[in-house]
Amino acid sequence: MSRLPVEELPARLRPLNLAGTEVHHLPDWKGYDDPKRMAVIAHIAKMRGRDPRIASLAVSILKKAKVKPRQYKKQAAALLKWVQDPKNIYYVNEPGERLQDPIFTIKQGWGDCDDQCLTLAALFESIRLPWKLVLGGTCNGKKVRYIQGQEFPQGCQWAHIYLMVGTPPFKPNRWYFAETTVQGVPLGWDVVSGSKRYLPEMETRPLGPAYVVKAPRPPRGHRPVPLPPAPHRSPAYAMAFQPSRLSTSEYGQSALSPVGAAVGASMAAGMEGEDSWMWDPNWTPEQKVKETWIDVKKILPAVITGVVISVGTQLILDYIRPRFGLRRGK
Repeated sequence: MSRLPVEELPARLRPLNLAGTEVHHLPDWKGYDDPKRMAVIAHIAKMRGRDPRIASLAVSILKKAKVKPRQYKKQAAALLKWVQDPKNIYYVNEPGERLQDPIFTIKQGWGDCDDQCLTLAALFESIRLPWKLVLGGTCNGKKVRYIQGQEFPQGCQWAHIYLMVGTPPFKPNRWYFAETTVQGVPLGWDVVSGSKRYLPEMETRPLGPAYVVKAPRPPRGHRPVPLPPAPHRSPAYAMAFQPSRLSTSEYGQSALSPVGAAVGASMAAGMEGEDSWMWDPNWTPEQKVKETWIDVKKILPAVITGVVISVGTQLILDYIRPRFGLRRGK
């Protein structure tokens, strides 16, 4: 079964004509409630779990982990560890909602929480380990979970999906949470009740304004990268370098829009002064040392004069006080 039988999904589909990967749009997805969406995800995992390629992958993972037959908890833990490993599936966020065929996720090696969840569920399905989908979120300011099949709670905000897996097969009497997106968390851990030490982001942090972090200064001895030829420069160069250091003919009029030129000029005006050397493409460390020594020589006479006056005044006062019976102020 090389192609996922998407026509069997409990959802209306509209195929998209994109080159390469077969893509289908679910036009009614936004109108589905969460149990309906979970049903679609579960159906994909069950269909792909019957693919011999998924079963072959599952068995190869278990053999490499040296898990013996009928060690069902160890089997579940080994499959979870494989999906968690970024070398196998690299976790990324999505700009919207995109459900990937587990075969696609395994081949491409990346996906978000529902893609990793689909992949692990298909692996469980392929060796007959029972599983359920789980949603994690908040309700009235408290962390809550919803396990597929329970009565669905209203008024909650759901932000995450993961799994539960049961042992032994056929008649499970033990269920374990399976969090796919956090490498290293053990079988049984979940974002609602699990230890925060596994996921520092779960720690409560004080709210406050966001701020822009300033870039560090260049390291000692840093040499700027040579400018690329004018036709290959982006507008960023006009903003980073002073226009006075780069002639109009060198840039070319087509390199900057009027807005970009205005922004570049204002940025350059703001950079004039003490740190303007940082933006000079012809700057060298020896030149900076020379400039600094020149500045020191300018202020050195004034510093010496101030020290002489201060010391001289103190000596005169120390000479006068005993003769006129004056005391030092406390």
